[in-house]
Amino acid sequence: MKRYAARKGKRIAATREKQKLARLRREEQKAAPPKVWKPQKFSVDKSLKAVSKKFSDNDRKSLSEIVDNVIVIDQYKERKYSFATVMEMIRETHQPELYGEPNALVEARIDLDLRTKKKTKFVGNFTGIVSYPNLFSFGGKRKVIALCKTDEDEEQARQAGAELSGSNDIIRMLKVGDITLDNFDELVCHGDMLIELNTIRSIVGNYFPTRQRGNIGFDMERLVRYFVNGIEFRMVKDDLEPDYGCIQIPFGRLDQTDEELEENFECLLKIVDENRPGQGVTYDFITRVLILSEPSPEKFPIAFWNHIDGYEDPIAKDQDDNDNNEPQKQKAVSK
Repeated sequence: MKRYAARKGKRIAATREKQKLARLRREEQKAAPPKVWKPQKFSVDKSLKAVSKKFSDNDRKSLSEIVDNVIVIDQYKERKYSFATVMEMIRETHQPELYGEPNALVEARIDLDLRTKKKTKFVGNFTGIVSYPNLFSFGGKRKVIALCKTDEDEEQARQAGAELSGSNDIIRMLKVGDITLDNFDELVCHGDMLIELNTIRSIVGNYFPTRQRGNIGFDMERLVRYFVNGIEFRMVKDDLEPDYGCIQIPFGRLDQTDEELEENFECLLKIVDENRPGQGVTYDFITRVLILSEPSPEKFPIAFWNHIDGYEDPIAKDQDDNDNNEPQKQKAVSK
């Protein structure tokens, strides 16, 4: 009986303790401030299959199979137009009777294959400057500071449009903060000022001139003119597809001639293609190019391989591969 009574007393004490704690929690909840609602955080599961942003018409019918003038365009391979045809179609929609933008910007959207020799490694984010041979109005000119060697170089840089030109005096102003990174868009340097330039490497950061970027040279007039009139582009890499990226950048205005626009377009393709992976990569870096001009929503695919070396029509290439494989198939059947 005694052992039973002791166990019963412990149960009662434990129950009272639980009731006490529950009462204290209720009192704390009443005294606590109201909870602030917060939206639920969603994370993207990269393992899920999403709609690819990369264009591919490998599973579509060939254009040679078209037998009617009314077709479902999504069932056939994408038609690539010549540069002159695209410009003609854009100008038709931008005349005063329609969009009324005869001086509209003409832009190029360039799709890129970012794969390298290694399956798990891809081309990283990159930016660049393109200075077109035929200039056109696009925002304001870029502010360039020129680090020169001689008084003659300083004068040439100023005439070419440099915001500021000098030598050791510019380095001193950068060190003490009289010139900050917000004061300029580009820093160009004479090739004989590399030793002095190294003293401000940590100050200018990503603006530090390099031969790869092309802002070091000996012709200061050409160097400054290139970056003053240049337009910066940035490769946008897809988050879910690391092997895909694209660049969109203007290359002229509709009031320029087709010859001027085409020359600018070819210059742009050449600059972008310089960022392709190194040796050992056999596939094309540039996979597709669209030409567009706002406010029109139309985007015209162009046969860009006619404007840059090292590329060819993928449909013609596939046909050549099929023709080369046909004799081997016949030989295998004869055996």
